[in-house]
Amino acid sequence: MRYFLYIFLVSLLVVSCQIEDDNAPAPDEAFIKYYGELSSYEASDIEIVYEAGLPVGLVVFGSVVSDFGDKDYYVLRTDLDGNLINSTSFGYSDTLDIDDEPGADDWTGDDVRDRFRADETAGQIQYVTDIGDGSPGYAIVGTSSITINALQVSDWKRLTFGLLSTELEPRTFNRDTLFARSARTADELLDFEGKDVIELSVNPGILVVGSREFDRGGGDSDFDNYFIKVDLVNETIIFEETQGIVGDDEDDQLIRGFEKTNGNLVMIGTSNTPSLLGENGGDNGTNVFYLETDPNGTPFNSAAYGLEDPTNAIFDDFASDAIKSSSGFSIVGTSSTSANQEFGFLINLSNNGVYLSGNSHDSSVYQDHGGTTVASIETRGIGVTQALDNKIIMVGQYPSFSFTDASNVSYARSAEGMFAKFGQGGAHLPAEESFFGLADGNDEIVDAVTLPDGKIVAVANVDFGGGVKLISIIKLNADGSLD
Repeated sequence: MRYFLYIFLVSLLVVSCQIEDDNAPAPDEAFIKYYGELSSYEASDIEIVYEAGLPVGLVVFGSVVSDFGDKDYYVLRTDLDGNLINSTSFGYSDTLDIDDEPGADDWTGDDVRDRFRADETAGQIQYVTDIGDGSPGYAIVGTSSITINALQVSDWKRLTFGLLSTELEPRTFNRDTLFARSARTADELLDFEGKDVIELSVNPGILVVGSREFDRGGGDSDFDNYFIKVDLVNETIIFEETQGIVGDDEDDQLIRGFEKTNGNLVMIGTSNTPSLLGENGGDNGTNVFYLETDPNGTPFNSAAYGLEDPTNAIFDDFASDAIKSSSGFSIVGTSSTSANQEFGFLINLSNNGVYLSGNSHDSSVYQDHGGTTVASIETRGIGVTQALDNKIIMVGQYPSFSFTDASNVSYARSAEGMFAKFGQGGAHLPAEESFFGLADGNDEIVDAVTLPDGKIVAVANVDFGGGVKLISIIKLNADGSLD
């Protein structure tokens, strides 16, 4: 089964449910499960849970629309068969201190017309061996967009970092359940965004990466790369760094962080820095950005690379995810062309940030087999994992989906989840591409991990319509099929 066949929404969606089909694969082979209730849930990251070096389950990080109408962070844990163990949701509380006066501000009092609202946008979740109290747990990072009508504050973005026990109980850092980073000038509130968090082993600590907005004079202008290293045990910041070219008005936004065996730090993101490849006559738009620092966070190596469109349209390449392998880094994202089209891409870099290969996923997999050849379907690259055979798996979305298969069966849908494979040299493998989703609604696959036995586990956001979105975990065979 390569896609969801006629899945109907029942009157009550429970916390976890599985398609009931006598012909469906056994749970240890493959499954599709849903998590959530009658609300809107969205996942951004899935990771494997290990104990004593062995995989024992899965953890998913995302967000949920709360009873107040704002979005809270949402975390769920399952076993390897997708059976729910526990879940939790949390967000900024009404004790946010914004006025710099002693004591927390009271946004629920009669003197304030509206309680402040924070919409949490999830970034990544990472298992850590010590959350500061000697026990293992999880570190999360994301962005909290704060609105306080009484103070005319709208959509102020703050990087938020939090800690959870293995039972998903929050642990404070500097007395805050969600530790935040933001900035302000005399006239403006400047935005920070949180994208990734990793545990460092060579020089222990936690690395948090994202971006921060600057006011170069005359108002907010652009974002620079931003990263901090924290000591969870002593609850201190080891270093806090910003990287960008002052005065260039270019947006630099990191999305992933890695640690090398020598302790150097590598961060991947997006930048308007010109590509070293010089494609498109030098007018090469937004590109993938590689940044390397020493263990103390001092940058010493950077490079930007983009893709060239053979039709001479300009690509703006926005990175969304990256993984590290023995050969280097594989980065996926979405290219937006000057012809207003979108295509997922894969770029491979060496361990030192040298360009190896790149490919725009101009999908020609699903075309009309009824006699008329149609244009390639647009794609969005969102997540990435590496299969045991070293092939690269890009997950994402077809923004719109319409084709007729070899049996003359037609499909016309809003958006489908995408599962695509690439060879070690970066070549797209169209014979191994699949799509997943409901007949209606906007569905997307946002991340995937590879289990030690070779099975692929992906997490998707599935749109049931009527404002109901659920998180779905999809377990696939090593070749990407669902039997």
